[in-house]
Amino acid sequence: MIEIRDLELTFGTGRHLVRPLSDLAFSVGKGETYGIVGESGCGKSSLLRCIGGMEKGWTGAIEIAGQPVPRIRRGSECRVVQMVFQDPYGTLHPRHTIGMALSEPLRAQGMERSTSRIADALRAVGLNPAFAERYPHQLSGGQRQRVAIARALILKPDVVLLDEPTSALDVSVQAEILNLLADLREQLGLTYILVSHDLAVVAHMCGRIAVMQSGKVLEELSASDLRHGRATAEYTIELIESSQLKTAA
Repeated sequence: MIEIRDLELTFGTGRHLVRPLSDLAFSVGKGETYGIVGESGCGKSSLLRCIGGMEKGWTGAIEIAGQPVPRIRRGSECRVVQMVFQDPYGTLHPRHTIGMALSEPLRAQGMERSTSRIADALRAVGLNPAFAERYPHQLSGGQRQRVAIARALILKPDVVLLDEPTSALDVSVQAEILNLLADLREQLGLTYILVSHDLAVVAHMCGRIAVMQSGKVLEELSASDLRHGRATAEYTIELIESSQLKTAA
């Protein structure tokens, strides 16, 4: 479903040149949840922004469903990939109702903005359609993240990018959101790329996990390899040792 080859992202020139991503290559199968882990600043979110169309200064190749992805996307090209961000409150306009938030992607794509479509989107993430009349501050953190997921899915994308989707939530709510995402993936045939600092989350959700450092993929592990500490790169071993994952396994 997703093919990344020789991906590089740079900002600035000369002495001020910064290279968040360098020589990245990996592939993700249709219906797979692919995990990406690494320390803050290693390039995880920059990678998602390239795939999602929010960064335009990259070189290399990104293909989705066998089609090359342009650096600048227009119209229906934007529907194929959608993103769920870390902070659900920060991505919802405080003065817009939930219904308005869900109708905005439809408006941008010139699609029908019916109340039934918005109601269906809310039901799909376990919320009552009456939530369409509420404002973000009237919702809990978990409810806001469900709205963010509904907004990402309302355009019926093939790929959903998950950038730390549960890190701002309580532990009990995290489990609910992760289970919801897993159910939606199965029901809708979605392909996920999940970025997280939490190794337990990626080991639970993902079949394969890429470990990033300084803008590059150091190694790729299976979930079983990660849980049992079967890593070859010293950096990956340090990540596992510093987490609670190895003890839990």
